[in-house]
Amino acid sequence: QQLPPHSQRPVHTTAFHTMSIIGRAVVLGATGQTGSGMLEELLGGSEPQVKGVVAYGNSRLPKYDGPRKELLECRQSPMADLVTTRASELQGFDSIFFHIGTQRAKAGIEGQLKLEFDDTLAAAKIALEGGCKRCHIVSSSGASTTAMVPYLKTKGRIEEALKALGFEALYIYRPAVLFGGDRSTGFFRESVLASIMPSIHVKKVAKAIRVNALKNETGVRTLENKDLHQLAKQE
Repeated sequence: QQLPPHSQRPVHTTAFHTMSIIGRAVVLGATGQTGSGMLEELLGGSEPQVKGVVAYGNSRLPKYDGPRKELLECRQSPMADLVTTRASELQGFDSIFFHIGTQRAKAGIEGQLKLEFDDTLAAAKIALEGGCKRCHIVSSSGASTTAMVPYLKTKGRIEEALKALGFEALYIYRPAVLFGGDRSTGFFRESVLASIMPSIHVKKVAKAIRVNALKNETGVRTLENKDLHQLAKQE
């Protein structure tokens, strides 16, 4: 059976090294703006960055039309099912990427809290118990357990809860105002507000995460908006 053209090209030694760092990855929230951008960062480029990716959308299948689609498996599952009846699907990964978020107007306060704290923490625990060593999570600038804003307090709580789990490496990303996304997601298509507030394009967030992941540093790292901008300048 003839292999696809890109599979016939030799993979450089450096590519094998980067593939082994991220390994087999699972991306949760892959239909969102930073999540879909993460698929492009992991699978695109001149060389593969991963051994394989399983991407989940909460309410619909993720879409990806770039190179190395044979390394990607797209699935749809509510997080509530993924951490209960379908929990076994989160085992056997080397890296997990959380791009979880919802608008309170759609989910309500309780729904937002369940998704962004309870289900996220449960998914992290399942992945860790299944052998996952590296956890990446998109949080928010200003996240703190003492924040007055409920959204930022929830983000702060999940950060602290993940720290307590004991991943070999935990990377927390705190972007400021996100722009460049689809209007339907609630992000800003135009950078009007971004021009007067700390901000970052959604594609830069995804690139910064990929660049940071390949540094292969252990322990807990928290990267603020300015750090993401700097990482996004690197290749």
